[in-house]
Amino acid sequence: MFSKLPASLLALVLLADFSCALRLNVEGRRIPVEKRGLQRRSSLSGSSPLDDTADLQYTTNITVGGASFDVMIDTGSSDLWVAGTVSSASDSGKAATISYASGGASGPVKIGAVEFAGYTVPKQAFIEVPPDDAHPAGQGLIGLGPSAGSVIFGEFDAEDEGNTVLDSIFIQNTATPNFITFALGRLNDPTDVFTGDFTVGEILSNFTDVSNQPKLPVTEVSISNQGNQHFQTLLDVNGFIGPDGNPISVTSEVSSTSNKKQATVVIDTGFSLPQVPASVAKAIYSQFNGAELINDKSIGQVWILPCTQEVNITLKFGGKSYPVHPLDAAIDPATFGLSPYQTSSGQNACLGLFQPVSFDTGKNPTYDMIFGMAFLRNVYTLINFGDFIADSKGKADPYIQFLSTTDPAEAHQDFVKVRLGGVDTTTSVFSHSGSSNNSSSGLSNTTKYIIGGCVLGAILLLVVGAFIFRSRRNSKAGAYRPLHLPAPAPMYGAGQPQMYQQTQMYNGANPPVYNPDRPYDPPQEHVPYHNPWEGRRQ
Repeated sequence: MFSKLPASLLALVLLADFSCALRLNVEGRRIPVEKRGLQRRSSLSGSSPLDDTADLQYTTNITVGGASFDVMIDTGSSDLWVAGTVSSASDSGKAATISYASGGASGPVKIGAVEFAGYTVPKQAFIEVPPDDAHPAGQGLIGLGPSAGSVIFGEFDAEDEGNTVLDSIFIQNTATPNFITFALGRLNDPTDVFTGDFTVGEILSNFTDVSNQPKLPVTEVSISNQGNQHFQTLLDVNGFIGPDGNPISVTSEVSSTSNKKQATVVIDTGFSLPQVPASVAKAIYSQFNGAELINDKSIGQVWILPCTQEVNITLKFGGKSYPVHPLDAAIDPATFGLSPYQTSSGQNACLGLFQPVSFDTGKNPTYDMIFGMAFLRNVYTLINFGDFIADSKGKADPYIQFLSTTDPAEAHQDFVKVRLGGVDTTTSVFSHSGSSNNSSSGLSNTTKYIIGGCVLGAILLLVVGAFIFRSRRNSKAGAYRPLHLPAPAPMYGAGQPQMYQQTQMYNGANPPVYNPDRPYDPPQEHVPYHNPWEGRRQ
């Protein structure tokens, strides 16, 4: 159980690619079926419910050679491996090793029947991994990425052998559309409690609007880098909106990106923490009072901040805004019964989930960021494989679609309930792309001074504007007129008749007479202006 894990080990798990996170022998807290917001329905043959282990990994059940395995779904890799002996499987005579950002899996390649998401593949290649502490028996991982990244596929010469599980499903079931979808749950969400769901070729009925969202092209890597092909797309220019409502500057390190202001983002269900450049992580968290960049002995540099600080960020793809739930911007170890981090002043702290890249991306990186579970819990995701399928004969561009599932107002109330004990101590200061309500105590002094200066400046501008307006008005009037004197004759535009006739200037005896049939006659008698204030003491 997680309650037995030290905080440093939890952090290591958080920052690691969860392709190797199964080294932890943990039991996930499962939500009863009747409480799941998304359930497997008989009408969805390609649906598979997901189990959520402490918001750190999402798993589903598959059958390999008649044996049941609990496997993690991973769009960041492409191969299937299970830990344990599958007695009914045949040996291919080959072996394979998968390496992830951290850790990996190795073993003989076997061939056996696989049942997954309502589909059966009679002869599927997979790696049979000997169980150990890092790979507990009965567990495994199913890679859902492009076949170009498959290690097993590269071991076979024949084109019809060694296909990934999804390629096998799409090739054998030609009527099945070549896409997958998934929704990831949030365990400590007080209003939307579900663990998650995964589909092949079908869209969940309550998320059908995903098909109307922008189709984000999958950026393809060079031929020499095909092994690093992921489901990746471009973030909009100025598409990373920080807690202060302003865009965070991004410069792409990907050589093939024409616009360096667009970051290439990998969509990876195998990463619990999004990985971003160090400058981006700093821009997110450094503006909060009490935030610190610390060096954890197990995982390196990470950002921490008091758990009472509400962090709101928004990501933009294809012109659409996708707010991130504040519970996904920073994680509270106490949620899992663990000791929290401590700031230098002794405050309990949460771990910022958008962290500096924690591994070497190489000299010529093919991506800038990895958006893992913390982002993907805020969208319903559809990934169309296009011609990434092994036997694709026609050109079809792969793409990704996101449907936002986070309502900023509800997310704020969730934060208040979970992190502030139901007492809203935040102040609505910033509002961007639908997100608001940053914690007032989380603003830096510099930010407060800037806001105060802007407010004072606005007040001064209003005062000066009112003074100028009144001065101009008085200058046009010529002089002050006491209230008992009549208003001047109305002004009209060219060609408009005058509606009033005055036989003489009004001196208190003869008021103006309205006559619609006669034009305006100028006054026949001049009455000197009398100043009622004349002669009075100043």
